Amino acid sequence: MDRVLTLFLTRYYHARLRKFEEFDLECCTTDEILSMAAEASSLRKFIIDSYEEGYVESTDRIVSGTNALKRLERILTLYFKKLGGPSEQEHFYLCRKPVYLDATDKESFKNGEPFELAEYIDHIDNKSDFVTEIEFCFESAAQRESWKNKTRIVMTEMVEFLIWILKKLRQQPKAMPVPLLRDTFVILLGLKLLQQHGISVREPRPLLISRKFLNNFPNGEKIYDALNSDIFYGILYDGKARDVTELRHEFIQRARSHPGISAPFIQASRDYLAKLSLDGPPFIIESGMHGTFPLWLLTLTDNVGDMVLYSTVPWMYSTYRDIVFRNNYNYLRDTETIVAHEYLFQFHAISDGKVLVKETSDESIRILALYELHIFKKLLRRKLTHLGRGEMT
Repeated sequence: MDRVLTLFLTRYYHARLRKFEEFDLECCTTDEILSMAAEASSLRKFIIDSYEEGYVESTDRIVSGTNALKRLERILTLYFKKLGGPSEQEHFYLCRKPVYLDATDKESFKNGEPFELAEYIDHIDNKSDFVTEIEFCFESAAQRESWKNKTRIVMTEMVEFLIWILKKLRQQPKAMPVPLLRDTFVILLGLKLLQQHGISVREPRPLLISRKFLNNFPNGEKIYDALNSDIFYGILYDGKARDVTELRHEFIQRARSHPGISAPFIQASRDYLAKLSLDGPPFIIESGMHGTFPLWLLTLTDNVGDMVLYSTVPWMYSTYRDIVFRNNYNYLRDTETIVAHEYLFQFHAISDGKVLVKETSDESIRILALYELHIFKKLLRRKLTHLGRGEMT
C-alpha cells in the first residue's frame, strides 16, 4: 500500500466504523442488520488479508489510526448476538472452514520448467481432462476429504461465474473475452470448453499481466504504486468516480499524464495487447479486487471495451455494481488462492515476443491443480445442454 491508498482507507474505515456503531439494532429489520454485518465482516477480512500479503506497515497505520480490528470485532459480536442463528462464516464465507495444504511452496518455481504461455495452456487443458489420484498429497484422509469438499464448493462457484460471463458476452456478440491470468485460469479453460462443445462464444485471448510482469521493468514496484495508489485511489480520495463510467474516464486521463508510468512499460503493454490480434472490443475478465489492470488496458484501447470482475472490495460495490458477479469480498480469496491459480505457474519472461511462464517443480502441486481443473470441467459439462439452449439458470 502507498500513501494515497492509506489516506483513503483510513478515512473510509473511520466513516464506516462510526456508521456501524451508531446503527440502531432495535429499529432495523433482520435484512438490514445482515447487510451491515456483511460489510463489517468484509472490512475485517480485508485487513487480515492485507497483513497476510505482507502490507504490514501501511495496514498498521490504518489499524492504529482507527482501532479497526477491535471495533469491528465488537460490532460483529453485537450484530450476531442480535441476529442469533448461523455464524459469521456460515453467513458470509464461501468456504466456512479454511483447509491448509502442506504442498504449497512458492519457491518451487525457481527450478520449474519454462513454457511458452499458449503451449502451456493447451498442455494443462489436455491433461486436466483426465482424473488424477491425489491421495499421496495429504497426510490424512480427513484432510483430503475437507480439501475435496472445498474444491467442489469453489468450482461450483466458478461455473456460476462463467455462466454469468457467458450471459454478458451474449449481449455483446462482437466482444472478445480477455481473461487476465493467473486468477482466471479456470475461467479461460471453461471458455475453451464451451467453444469445443459448439456454444457460441468468441475465442478467449488470455493475457498474463501482473505485478510479476511489472518486475521486468525498472522501478516496476513504483509503476504499480502509480497505477493503484496514485491513480486509482487518488480518484477515490478526490471523489471523482460516482460510477464505473466516470472511473474509467478519470483513470485514463490520469494514467496518460502520470510521470511514474515509464515509456518502456507503456510500449510493452501496447505490444502485448497487439499480439492478441483482437478483431473486436476486448471483454476483460479479472477475479478482482480493484480492477487496476483492466483499467490500464482500457486506457491503451482508448476506453474501447468492457471489464468484469468476480468480486471487489466493499468501497467499490456501488461503483462496480453492474460489472461484479459477487458483492462479497469474503469470497474472493477462496477463488484466487486455489492451487491452479496460486501455485501452478507464474510469469517468467518475455523472449522474442513470446510470453514465457514457469511451472512449479512440485509434483503434488501439479496433481492438485489438475484435480481442481478436472472437477471444474466435470461440473461445467453438466450444464452444457442447458447453456447450448441459451438457458442461463
